[in-house]
Amino acid sequence: FTVDRSFDWQQLGAAGESQSLFAQRRIIELRIPTGKPGRAGSQAIADYLEQASPDDLLLIICTRWDAASRKAKWCSAVDKAGVYVQIWPVRPQELPGWVAQRMRRKGLQPDQAAVMRLSEQVEGNLLAAAQEVHKLWLLKGQGPVTLQDVEQAVVDSARFDVFKLIECLLAGRLRSALRMAGGLQREGQPMQPVLGALTRELTILSQLHAAEASGASAAVFKRMNVWPSRQKPLKAAAERLTRRSMDQVMQLLARIDKQSKGRADGDCWQTLEQMICLICGKPVTGAA
Repeated sequence: FTVDRSFDWQQLGAAGESQSLFAQRRIIELRIPTGKPGRAGSQAIADYLEQASPDDLLLIICTRWDAASRKAKWCSAVDKAGVYVQIWPVRPQELPGWVAQRMRRKGLQPDQAAVMRLSEQVEGNLLAAAQEVHKLWLLKGQGPVTLQDVEQAVVDSARFDVFKLIECLLAGRLRSALRMAGGLQREGQPMQPVLGALTRELTILSQLHAAEASGASAAVFKRMNVWPSRQKPLKAAAERLTRRSMDQVMQLLARIDKQSKGRADGDCWQTLEQMICLICGKPVTGAA
């Protein structure tokens, strides 16, 4: 079950009471993207825990998680009834450190070039990163690992998604952002979902850029419901762009929309690359 505003919490209770025709043991997966089930949801989870069958495993997954969520009564009830695990995402800039630490645990001694190459190859896919580290250990054993070792042993297991693209874009990481965009295109990702996510971020960025001069950035963040952890990269991107550059970014965004719908000439992915370069501070000649 995926919880949204229209979710009927009675479905959870019904799932707990029903029996499977094909198996005695079941996994019931409940996804709560916001981490906040609300009053009705909290009660439904508590009711489920009171009558839970030992043959059923309830797996609750929350995408967003803050201090208020951790202190909620329903979370405490779940913690008492089962196991509560926090898994924090590894951000792109943190990935090389994570990879290096993982390699050293295996007794590998990688140089910086090897770490960076492995991080690039498996970007966004920690499972693939762990598997490649294990494979290097099997092939090389403990000891030094060079760039050549990584290139010979590691396949490109990078997982590209639009949210990591936006993260790299706001941070000004041009090479990574272009790789992400290229990966999305090669994987056959339609432009519309990419455009939808970009439009929201760039709308916030445009309003923030206009508000920076008057010191009203805090009001923009509040009005647009921007989390504190995401405010710093947005501010950094706003500081990199001039007023003219920001106008060009929004023009390119509109052009991408038209190109993706066949209403303008040109390739929408190429225009996206131009926009990425502009936001990262490396404008391309002729990028409107």
